[in-house]
Amino acid sequence: MPPLQPKPVYVLFGGDAFLLDAARTEIVAAAIGDGDPQVAVTTFESDADLAAVLDELRTAPFLSPRRAVILRDADEFLAQKEDTKTSNREALEHYLENPSENSTLLLLTASWPKNTRLYKLIDKIGQAIDCSAPDARNLPSHIAAAAGRRGKKIQPDASQLLAAWVGADLAALEGEIEKLSLYAGDRPVITSEDVAKLVTASGGVEAFAITNAITAGDAAAALTCLGNMLTRRGEEFKVLGLIVWHLRRVLGTQQAIAAGKPARSAMPPMPFAQQSAFAAMLQRRPLAKLQADFRRLIAADLAMKSGANAPAALQELVVQLCL
Repeated sequence: MPPLQPKPVYVLFGGDAFLLDAARTEIVAAAIGDGDPQVAVTTFESDADLAAVLDELRTAPFLSPRRAVILRDADEFLAQKEDTKTSNREALEHYLENPSENSTLLLLTASWPKNTRLYKLIDKIGQAIDCSAPDARNLPSHIAAAAGRRGKKIQPDASQLLAAWVGADLAALEGEIEKLSLYAGDRPVITSEDVAKLVTASGGVEAFAITNAITAGDAAAALTCLGNMLTRRGEEFKVLGLIVWHLRRVLGTQQAIAAGKPARSAMPPMPFAQQSAFAAMLQRRPLAKLQADFRRLIAADLAMKSGANAPAALQELVVQLCL
């Protein structure tokens, strides 16, 4: 990836602290190069004086190619008045019509509406970067991109498993992807087996075993795994994530079979020893029954989020999935 070419202004909007920090770090590094951040970077809060912000932007850099000026909570700053006639927003728009060639301004905002003159100005000379956390549907693509930055590909099944187990904690996901990339070594592809060994195994040996028990229709073994996994608060949602991943795998396979694909080739990548159990489960789980499984899953999720007894809700769900 070519190095970032710094622009006069950036807007970082959205609420994910990890993405905000990553974007801010990259932009500042590109702007000041080897310069000393203590000299080349100035940070203002929302109550900053407009004149002080503009002075910093117009001050020549010292021992760095550019200056970086960061304005936190820029929404509040832009809404304030410079005097009785002019708002900070209007004054900043005026500055951006002829910005300093030696400075980069970073505006950190909660939102970034498109129907403003400021948006149109920055769209021409700068860049807006969405730092909102991806929703659950987009997590696998975020994981694939993170693996790609490390020179790796990740199997779709593996990215879905990682998303189900870790969730939308992007900092944790980055750590796990870094660990998986190092574990893969010279191999170009991160597999679901890698995720099972390094990530789900961190929750104990039962973490991946519960979906194997559900696949086998062994309710007693699945309940035993469940009991061994629920040792800390919050683990219940990791278990639910694994079950979501399992049901999506089954649904995807059944849909492929319904479209005419042979059962064996429609199954996701898995060790040969597990293929027979998975094929048998497909016979027990036609599409109509899977739809009922997803309804039970949604009911369990809602119950847990509304304060119901999580172990009991999961026990009932696991038993139903094994029938």
